[in-house]
Amino acid sequence: MQNIRIKISRSRETIKSVSSLLSSKITASVLSAFGGILVARFLGPEETGAFRSYTIPLTYLIFLHLGTWDSLWRQIPYYVGKGMPEKVDRIASTVGAYNLILSIAVSFCFFCCAAYCLFQHDPRGVFGWLSQALYCWFIFFGNYLTSTYRTLNHFVTLSKIAVTETILRFLLVFLLPFIKFYGLCARLAVPSNLSVFLYYRNRPLKCGYHLNFRELKDLIKIGFPFSFWGNLYTSFWVATESALVLSLSGVTALGLLSVASVLRVAANAMPDAIWQVMTPRVVTNYAKDGSVSKANSRVIWVTVGLTAFMILFAISGSFLLNLLVPLFIPKYIAGIPVMKVSLWFPVVQAAFLPINTLFATGKPWLYGRSVISGIVVFALAAYLLFPLVGGLLSVTIASLSGKAARTIAAYIDLMIVTQQERIVGNSY
Repeated sequence: MQNIRIKISRSRETIKSVSSLLSSKITASVLSAFGGILVARFLGPEETGAFRSYTIPLTYLIFLHLGTWDSLWRQIPYYVGKGMPEKVDRIASTVGAYNLILSIAVSFCFFCCAAYCLFQHDPRGVFGWLSQALYCWFIFFGNYLTSTYRTLNHFVTLSKIAVTETILRFLLVFLLPFIKFYGLCARLAVPSNLSVFLYYRNRPLKCGYHLNFRELKDLIKIGFPFSFWGNLYTSFWVATESALVLSLSGVTALGLLSVASVLRVAANAMPDAIWQVMTPRVVTNYAKDGSVSKANSRVIWVTVGLTAFMILFAISGSFLLNLLVPLFIPKYIAGIPVMKVSLWFPVVQAAFLPINTLFATGKPWLYGRSVISGIVVFALAAYLLFPLVGGLLSVTIASLSGKAARTIAAYIDLMIVTQQERIVGNSY
């Protein structure tokens, strides 16, 4: 009876966390989508593309965290499951110190770029690089802080901060008719730094920051292999999309991609919210049971329902785009095909949820080798499609194909591991 009550209590906590995150994600998605529409209405693709070009270097530089976020992402719930709170504080202190130093160093480099543009009498360059100098604090120190929000009780706080940031970002969109490109810089830098302040003020681990090189070395050893594959699949992938579109089709096409990316992020709200809550639970359960099949059984039916819903959303959204884009953002009619493709990225994200079990095993090659399949498909599809549909659409379709290929390959690995576990279990 007591066990049943505990399970019910845990289920309620999970539902509360998912509901809180989901409501904040939906709010953020609605405001982000509406804000994106206003951006596209106020500014043409040339200006949005010019701003996006400044974001490419920082997107590539994300790898400099060297897996410290990934180590916290896995190790905090792992040591919580093992009942070792002192170890949690120690690793959080070291990772915090490293990412604080990293934020200062990268920020300084972008300030130097801004200073160079100032001497060249290039005001766009000045504010474009300044926005990156400020935004890098959100990327490095902010992501470190969010990596410490790994228990169910803290997801509510995390969701409130996300909503606050989204509201401010939405309000700043009304600067665009007056200051245009410079308003885009403000929309990126100001809300993100407010989030960093709120993450720090409400941080769940109130530890100081001390750079323990031995601890850092151990954390990088754990996290970097995961980070290597994770960065290839996320930041490197996104930066390459933008770089390829800019190179093949120019700054206007990059502006069209930026609006499609806003739509993609907004549509990803539900898969992201569920993924964010379920991942630490999968890791904790694996730490307790040591079973891939048991950890995976907790998410499989959620994945089926979520994927089916996102498929219906993508189909219905494609019809709505034909009606809404000409009505609200006529400057971006040429981007409708890319927007339709972008609606299918959340389907792949929803289907990817069970692959977190491979992450929980702590074996980076097992978790990451499927990325190779995705990269090969991405590159091959872009090469073959470019002569047929042009740079913008070929890169977007190729990216979606690569992510789908990565997910399929990861499922094959997951089935193999589960089967091996059953064989070992039966042998005993």
